[in-house]
Amino acid sequence: MKLKIITGLSGSGKTTALRAFEDMGYYAMDNVPAYLMEKFIELNNNQKNPIEKMAVVIDLRSSSMTADMSEAFRRIKKVNPDTEIIYLYSKDEVIFKRYNELRRPHPLGEFGDVEEGIKREKNLFIPIERAADRLIDTSDYKSADLKKVLEDIALKKDKMIINLVSFGFKYGLSDNFEFVFDMRFLPNPYYKKDLKKLNGTDLALKAYLDRFEESHEFEEDIYQLIRKLLPKFKNQGKDILTIAIGCTGGQHRSVYMVERLYERMKDDDYILVKKHREKDRW
Repeated sequence: MKLKIITGLSGSGKTTALRAFEDMGYYAMDNVPAYLMEKFIELNNNQKNPIEKMAVVIDLRSSSMTADMSEAFRRIKKVNPDTEIIYLYSKDEVIFKRYNELRRPHPLGEFGDVEEGIKREKNLFIPIERAADRLIDTSDYKSADLKKVLEDIALKKDKMIINLVSFGFKYGLSDNFEFVFDMRFLPNPYYKKDLKKLNGTDLALKAYLDRFEESHEFEEDIYQLIRKLLPKFKNQGKDILTIAIGCTGGQHRSVYMVERLYERMKDDDYILVKKHREKDRW
């Protein structure tokens, strides 16, 4: 049976992940005690028409039923070798914001305290994180982004997730960026009356920036650099890489280049996510 175990921090998107796998034809179950999964696998293997694809969420809601989740995961992988443990996490401030928006108490915080709950859960989950096959930081992902990542996981062999992000320098950098490239060497379409209100996804703006040889050279240089460095990052155990392309406002030149790189890279074997950070400002 192809089994996806979804685990990780509360508020990191486990329910969204489970729904994504369900949409891909997986039999889905939430809040499953780890020890019951071992029994379920045994029963399923003895069925005339066993379930072939299954996704389950196993987290600390069932911690009272299993003393050592990481050990249970090892046993599950032994009886069902085609098992992948997907660990979802987010920055503390992102989880805090999500809980506040939903006005929900944290399950591990005293009297529902979110800050305390996040701290306790992270400590409890250290061995689970180490046992995971894939780590996914969902801090900057909307539901659609996470769903696309998981769909690509099911199709592509390479575990590396590459985030292509456009942004505006005037709105600040992010500590999530491993690489930052500056597109401000190209003329700014903001000062062109017929282009000012467009963005880097519009054909007219693309046609304008395509006229500059530097655009083509820059795309080629970045692509070759990524291809050269990816194996080195993977050798260091890194599964997620964020490549940020910036311009002044994050509307024209940076968006244009992210779109070009996405088209260039989308058929490669790694998992590719495209994001325009300042889209709500256009």
